[in-house]
Amino acid sequence: MRLATALAKVTSLLGAFVAIAILMGLIGAGLLLPVVGATGTAAREGVGMFEQLPGDLERQPLAQRSRIQTADGKLISNPAQENRIIVDLDDISEEMQMAQVAIEDERFYSHGGLDPQGLARALASNATSDTTQGGSTLTQQYVKLMQQEEARRNEDSEALQQLAARSGMEGYVRKLRELKYAVTLEQRLSKDEILEGYLNLAFYGDNAYGVEAAAQHYFGVKAKNLNLPQAATLAGVVRAPGVTDPVHNPEAAVARRNVVLDKMYEQELISEKAWREARESELELEVHETRRSCMSSAHPYFCDYVTEWLLQNDALGATREEREQLLTTGGLTVTTTLDDELSKFVRNTTKDFTPRGNDYRLASAAAIVEPGTGHVLAIGQSSQYDIQESSDRISKTSVNWSVDYAYGGSEGFQIGSVAKAYTVVEALEKGVPMESNISVRRAVQVDANGNWNNPEEPGSRPVGTTHPAAIFTPDDFQEGCTLGQPEWAVRNAEDANHERQISLRKAVGWSVNTAFATLASQVGTCDIRDTMAAMGLNSGDGDEYGAGQAGVPPTFVLGADNASPLTVASSLATIAAGGLYCPPIPVLKIEDANGDEIPLADTQCEQVIDPDVAAGTAALMSEVIDPNGSGSLAQLADGREAAGKTGTADESKHTWFAGFTPNMSAAVWIGSPYEKYDGDLKDLTLGDHRVNGWLYGSKLAAPMWKQLMDRALDGEEIEEFDEPSQKMQYGEDKPVPDVTGMTVEEAIYELGKEGLAAQEVRVSSSAPVGTVVATSPGAGSTVKAGTTIRLSVSGGYTPPRSSPPPSAPPADDPPEDDPPEDEDPPEDEDPPEDDEPRFGPGATDESADTGVDAADGTEG
Repeated sequence: MRLATALAKVTSLLGAFVAIAILMGLIGAGLLLPVVGATGTAAREGVGMFEQLPGDLERQPLAQRSRIQTADGKLISNPAQENRIIVDLDDISEEMQMAQVAIEDERFYSHGGLDPQGLARALASNATSDTTQGGSTLTQQYVKLMQQEEARRNEDSEALQQLAARSGMEGYVRKLRELKYAVTLEQRLSKDEILEGYLNLAFYGDNAYGVEAAAQHYFGVKAKNLNLPQAATLAGVVRAPGVTDPVHNPEAAVARRNVVLDKMYEQELISEKAWREARESELELEVHETRRSCMSSAHPYFCDYVTEWLLQNDALGATREEREQLLTTGGLTVTTTLDDELSKFVRNTTKDFTPRGNDYRLASAAAIVEPGTGHVLAIGQSSQYDIQESSDRISKTSVNWSVDYAYGGSEGFQIGSVAKAYTVVEALEKGVPMESNISVRRAVQVDANGNWNNPEEPGSRPVGTTHPAAIFTPDDFQEGCTLGQPEWAVRNAEDANHERQISLRKAVGWSVNTAFATLASQVGTCDIRDTMAAMGLNSGDGDEYGAGQAGVPPTFVLGADNASPLTVASSLATIAAGGLYCPPIPVLKIEDANGDEIPLADTQCEQVIDPDVAAGTAALMSEVIDPNGSGSLAQLADGREAAGKTGTADESKHTWFAGFTPNMSAAVWIGSPYEKYDGDLKDLTLGDHRVNGWLYGSKLAAPMWKQLMDRALDGEEIEEFDEPSQKMQYGEDKPVPDVTGMTVEEAIYELGKEGLAAQEVRVSSSAPVGTVVATSPGAGSTVKAGTTIRLSVSGGYTPPRSSPPPSAPPADDPPEDDPPEDEDPPEDEDPPEDDEPRFGPGATDESADTGVDAADGTEG
């Protein structure tokens, strides 16, 4: 058949002129019936008009779907305006090529774009009907498909209407244009190129454009693997896809398939045996839905996240509109960082720990990233993805709790004492050694409103139930990051750990709020905020972390602001990576339709903290997962080294565990994304998990983190953190500052800034009561950072005792070092239940960002 092609090309223009002359004669005369004898002027005018028609139809790149896939190539979604996959003719089976030609244009290989026999038949039909047929060749159909595609792309409804015209003058004009384009196209393209274009452009019904997409959609195979009955089925759909697609019209599809098979047999393209077997075969569909939207994705929340990330990435264009156009029409292949199996495990684990529809309105979300790269390995949450939210907004939602608002998430959740990790980093940066002690404020008894027996406010006293708390004032913090109110009463979980001296290790391991508020006041709250920003911690709404805490800014150091699990995990990964911060990135590479890689926009990592500081921070945070730490339930399998931090806030409304190993970082949030449970979040049963006492991050989020990390690290090499230097552990020599004449609190503050602790001893002195009269070692002495300095504090002058005469009354007792309160504080009316030891395995979690514990306020 192909031998006649060359001859056909030579004679095609001549045949076209004659045919068009006849048609133009009809048009010029305003007649609908063919005039067999049309000659002379009419014919010449027809040829002239034919020559004036545009003849070069530019082939525009076809819109084709892109593919977003997991790291190992599994489909996540197909962003597309149309479900189309472009393939070469070599990737389409011979059966499919023969079937399409047989049913659409049996003389395709023997004509030059116009089929005189088909055109004659069309003219005869036009003489006896009101419609305009044109004996369309496959080349003419290809022309029409290209024009329709261009009109749809340009949203040109008028052009689409003209292309659909089948009668009258519009029908003849459309056919003339197609004939001219077809003739010209045959001069520029080979038959194989025309057939390839047609098979990629044709609509095969049920949103499948092009033979590759159709083959995958209906039969789950590639176009190159289509067998005879499958190929005949698809070839038969093109003429009337609305009524013959095999999903919605299986009987019509089979009938049409058999017509195609008959044509192939008549044209001697297939044997009688093949014809009979194909005709008798069942229609065996294996329908594969395309995931054009994230609704149908196996990873819908990640799909939403990565799609939005791509639409904000300059690699795909200068504007969002350009990026969306390329993503939905450019046939891109986007290989993501997502670990398919791990992500499924995360999703199932969140549902296990917080089953949907639980009475406590609790949900969960988690994120896992790779330190040193920022690769997002998995995210997941307990809800079902649905754009129609359930009434509780927890069971079903499209809000992605794992990521920031900018990527389809919420505005984050209070992270509680997870924020203390950044104070540790800043303290070590400032020279506070790991083996140092912290001098903590003396605790006073405060009521629920923070009232206490304040000597500067005569008559002030607590009312009702009281709790121990350390009082801080605006002068204790850096300007710009200080209190917007006169006082801040900071409490500890379970009212425990109110020691005047506490080691930094113990403060971290047991998450002692009063110790960290003291440490933050010494190293600088604004500096801590800057460290948070450098390490990638931002609020869930995208603002600087702590910026939204109007009125009481320092509370951000205890986690009063919101963040997402992904942000927390990637930020703490900085410590795991030796101080290298890598922004979270969900994409490994992007390839265009030709397989060429598109360079990603700059996502470079940056060294933001000293590696030795990172090593020291990791060592201190490993105390949390120690058997005696607050996060002991997070200990990993095989004795694998890990570090982390618990967090709890707002009466247990938000609980966290975030931690890392040298090669993995994860953050787990369990809480109430919207309205909190009306009762107390204590003594809970969630699925197979029991919580005794108050819900802290240590009790549910920590064991969930362990499950996720054990699974993520299964088979990975066991790595250890770098060893911090001697200087990081024990500090360097420091001069003792002169604090004589200062109040005790002022002296403690000044010593703390130098990484020195203080121990107060009352002495008899004529100096004002409460002021420092001497230090040991003395001012100017050189000591190691972390050393405890003995403060001699005036308790007022006490004359030396002398033996009184026998008749004289006994001398007054000297004033006590620590005067008692006016009266014993009232007993706690409803203390939180705690079945676990406070200073051993399973020790209770940290306390409040605002200084109120989980029993009747906020717990950090």
